[in-house]
Amino acid sequence: MSPVENASPLTTVCAVDAMGVDVELRATAALPDAVRSSIRAAWKDCLATGAVPQHRRAIDLSPDFFADPAAGLSDLSTQVTLEALDALRGSRLLLHAAGVAKEDGRTIALVGPSGRGKTTASRHLGRHFSYVSDETVAVAADLSVRSYRKPLSVITPGLVHKEQIAPSDVGLRDLPQRPLRLVGLTLIDRQPDADEVGPVAVDTIDAICEMTPQISYLPELPTPLQWLARLFDAVGAPTRLVYRDATELPALVERMFDASPSTPATWALPHRADPSGPWRAGRYDDAILVDGRACILRDGVVTALGELGRLVWVKCLEGASVEAMIAAAVAEFGEPEGADAATLVAGTLDELCSLGFIEAA
Repeated sequence: MSPVENASPLTTVCAVDAMGVDVELRATAALPDAVRSSIRAAWKDCLATGAVPQHRRAIDLSPDFFADPAAGLSDLSTQVTLEALDALRGSRLLLHAAGVAKEDGRTIALVGPSGRGKTTASRHLGRHFSYVSDETVAVAADLSVRSYRKPLSVITPGLVHKEQIAPSDVGLRDLPQRPLRLVGLTLIDRQPDADEVGPVAVDTIDAICEMTPQISYLPELPTPLQWLARLFDAVGAPTRLVYRDATELPALVERMFDASPSTPATWALPHRADPSGPWRAGRYDDAILVDGRACILRDGVVTALGELGRLVWVKCLEGASVEAMIAAAVAEFGEPEGADAATLVAGTLDELCSLGFIEAA
């Protein structure tokens, strides 16, 4: 954001509560009153309460930044979000998601990338449930959630930039009087030609691989993959919410609130045993084993290994010989049809080596 002239004193335009982060918006007298009013109007639904915040940030607003007021308001929303995410990094699961809640505080997060329709979904859901956010849902280890009732970015015909509209101005409901707590997590998936709609089960590792690009600062959480696995243990197995049109969502999400959570898959941790084998396992940041597969986090990248890849990698962790790997593969999967087990294991070792997951001893 453009710097503010040091010679002019800064005064507070407003302070907003962005996922529990108090972000003060400041400006000099050069910022027009009309711009100040438009900022306050857009952010009126998430003003800070005045309580002492755990995190405090400030953004200095220059008149140049609002040379085009509509563009400035749109960019300001991004700036506030980035400040809040930076303040919370490593302490919260920061989902790129829409969020809605029931009156008792139970909250469901609908995860998806930009352009997946989260804002449109929020506008429909927020008239039936309490509106939590259309962009980011911050979840603590105890499953508590902090709201982010930022302005909605709404496409308006004839306007170059999206309008920034306070949620209450389009009829979205207030927060409940109870603390928010996550009870459900789903991948939002609009399919206009879908034969059936509603939540469908998603394999745990597939869900993690699809979800991780939609999580800010994931590698900075302690044991990030285990964090996600524990989250599924607490709120139920991950799902994909398939819908044709946003008008269907209120009834579908109501069903999700009413349903008992599905039991997630059992997961385990890999175990390093003996480093004396012909292959050494490389460094990794976190890993879990689920349903015969492995999910590995290394340098911020999540990789899923299939059954043979998991077996060979785990055997490398154990210091097994190549002959022992081949025997274990045949014992678990049987003799491969039209292929040689030794050749398949050798190819898997080469692939794991190219990924940096193992190296020759």
